[in-house]
Amino acid sequence: IWAGTWGGGVSRWDGQRWSNLSRKDGLPGNIVYSLAQDAEGHLWMGTNHGVARWDGKAFKTWGVADGLLDEHVYAVAAAPGGDVWVGTKKGVVRIGR
Repeated sequence: IWAGTWGGGVSRWDGQRWSNLSRKDGLPGNIVYSLAQDAEGHLWMGTNHGVARWDGKAFKTWGVADGLLDEHVYAVAAAPGGDVWVGTKKGVVRIGR
């Protein structure tokens, strides 16, 4: 189970204990508004400072400099073809494969 938090990053329950990933681990922001998992098993997180993809080992991040319309990413959706759609107050952006 994955849970986004308001200021603590993202937390994972493995059935026995909670673990946490935050800015110190490479997450762009510690407020996590949304989560989605793609077909390859990557976890996508919309944060207060951009979007991140977690591959189980490291984060890859996107921000305004990479084409996002706003740094606050409130919605993330993984499409069947591999694209990921991210929503901000200023509009929606597609992150292609």
